[in-house]
Amino acid sequence: MNRGYAGAGAPHGGATGSLLSQYSTRLGDTLVRHRAELAERASRIDAQLANQVKTEFIANISHELRTPLNSILGFSKMLKGAGDSPLEPRQIAEYAGFILGSAEGLLSVVNDVITISKLQSGQFELSMDLVDLDDLLPRCAAWAIEPADDSRCRLVTRIDENLPAIVADAERLKEVVNRLLSNALRFTPEDGAVALTAKCGPRGKVVICISDNGTGMSAQEISVALTEFGQVNNQLDRNHEGTGLGLPIAKTLTERQGGEFLIRSEKDKGTDVILMFGPAEQARGPENGGRDSE
Repeated sequence: MNRGYAGAGAPHGGATGSLLSQYSTRLGDTLVRHRAELAERASRIDAQLANQVKTEFIANISHELRTPLNSILGFSKMLKGAGDSPLEPRQIAEYAGFILGSAEGLLSVVNDVITISKLQSGQFELSMDLVDLDDLLPRCAAWAIEPADDSRCRLVTRIDENLPAIVADAERLKEVVNRLLSNALRFTPEDGAVALTAKCGPRGKVVICISDNGTGMSAQEISVALTEFGQVNNQLDRNHEGTGLGLPIAKTLTERQGGEFLIRSEKDKGTDVILMFGPAEQARGPENGGRDSE
């Protein structure tokens, strides 16, 4: 009886194993199809987001290019058409000034787009070396005098003497500081103040701060401002809207040079943008002797 029972049960066990195998195969096929559908859906979403970003980028850049170009074309036509009724020297100088300002703005937009493209593609090179901040920062302050006068803002400079040298790209660091000074002046009302300060901080780090008493930003607005092509709408922005690349470029350039980039801001009270760099003794590695490139 036992042998007969065992013999009778053998086919049943084989059938069960066959069914389990079929179920496993079908389940596996279903999982594969499901994963393929998820991947396809994710790919579609990525493509839609990419198209949206591309569309926003084209719209933004088209506006930033068209505005100065229209000004250049308009005043150029006025100068060209002045043959029948000659313009006064004062008018010619004024129109030429408008054309020059628009051309400089146009060049700034093009340079920003080229810079962010190089940063994103990893083709942006830095010439890292010892940087004397006692020389570089006063030059940045001197550069900001004229924009501050134009904005009718007060420029305050407080730079400690004998700051330690840092390892950075001097030209790019100057570009970062000048960008931040320009941005601070742009969002500070008339009779406001913008300050450039530099001192030694904790653990020997050099702390450079560009602060203003302008409109300030909320945490959400800071996030937008640090996003490439992000725009924080502000009625005190007296100049062109801008590409939305200033802060992202400044942040990326600072971090590529081994620095830290922080923003502290409060609505209606102002903004502090802080750059921190370790002294040269910490930044220079024996493997590169203080020189590096991206």
